[in-house]
Amino acid sequence: MKKAFTLVEVIILLVIFIMVALLVIPLSIDETIQARNISKWKQVQNDFIEIPLSIKTFSKSDLNIQNFVTALVKKHPLNKVISYKIKYMNGETPSEDFIFKEIYNTDSNATLAFKWYDAPKVEQRTNKRLLGIMMYDVNGKMGPNVWGKDVFGMNIYEDKLEPFGNSASNDEIEFDCSRQGTGLYCSTYYLNGGSF
Repeated sequence: MKKAFTLVEVIILLVIFIMVALLVIPLSIDETIQARNISKWKQVQNDFIEIPLSIKTFSKSDLNIQNFVTALVKKHPLNKVISYKIKYMNGETPSEDFIFKEIYNTDSNATLAFKWYDAPKVEQRTNKRLLGIMMYDVNGKMGPNVWGKDVFGMNIYEDKLEPFGNSASNDEIEFDCSRQGTGLYCSTYYLNGGSF
């Protein structure tokens, strides 16, 4: 004689299915959002490649924050200044070097900020003159506001812009773009084809 499922067994199966769905759906949504953010970052990176061409038109004595911003806003018009907190990927608060006082909205609802150094810093690894840094949050004030998730950065040199971590080793980049790292080098990691 065939035995049918009891009401208790059906309820238990239903609860199990719901619990599995509640675990899987957020992961799937999170992966979709991350893939979209990385895609936006890759597009922005392509836009930024043209900015150094504008910078090169200035002589070194004329290269300053105002001229840089003039070249930048041709691609990404800046609007009002806003304020919000950004975290490292490992959950820590960024060091002073990566806290920006003025963050601007762009026409594409992203946010952008930059720091211009009083005197250029010469990088030991590359011997390049670093003039400043730039932060770009692809989805603006909307979360997660985490370096390497939706926030990416670039170094500003005399003749070009390069994503954070561009001169680091593959091992350093991979570690930094993990839950134990800051997420700063994800700016290069994803451009090099790394996966989340």
